[in-house]
Amino acid sequence: MDDANQVAPYDLTSRIAAGDRAAEREFVGRYAPGVRTLVRRHCRPGDPIVEDLAQDVLANVLMRLRAGAVRDAAALPAYIHSAVLHTTSAEYRKRRVEESDRALEKVVIEDSPPRRFAAGQLGSMLRALLSELPVFRDREVLRQFYLEELDRDEVCDRLGIDADHFHRVVFRARERLRGLLERAGITEDAT
Repeated sequence: MDDANQVAPYDLTSRIAAGDRAAEREFVGRYAPGVRTLVRRHCRPGDPIVEDLAQDVLANVLMRLRAGAVRDAAALPAYIHSAVLHTTSAEYRKRRVEESDRALEKVVIEDSPPRRFAAGQLGSMLRALLSELPVFRDREVLRQFYLEELDRDEVCDRLGIDADHFHRVVFRARERLRGLLERAGITEDAT
């Protein structure tokens, strides 16, 4: 590099503080690639926000340079590095808060005491109706497959059902249960 392109950080910081727009462009040209690299290093791999965060860092550092807040020009690289750390940490901290807020809202909506009570009542009613099914295999296939959430092969093994006929057996058992539900006054419209 020739000496004409090498400007001391002191000259650059003092020129920016004095309002020199060419010095600002020079600052961005000189430090933007390194800022992008640092931001990328501190972000999750493939995170699309890298470019936005790099721009935020450069804008914030420029604002501080314009205000004359960075007096020791030799400290500029360290100041930029700490700005990158602060900006990326703040972004991920904000995301964690937002994610936990969304999770909490979901729990509040989906897992409220009235919903748990209603689900418990419905579960008790379904178990009672299941026990009224006259065919043992119907009761057990529905209980094991839907309530215990066993996989098809395990249910077939336990009940001696041919795997090729499993869906027919489940369909017939559900139809018989549906008849009991209708007689009990529980229809799809009521749920």
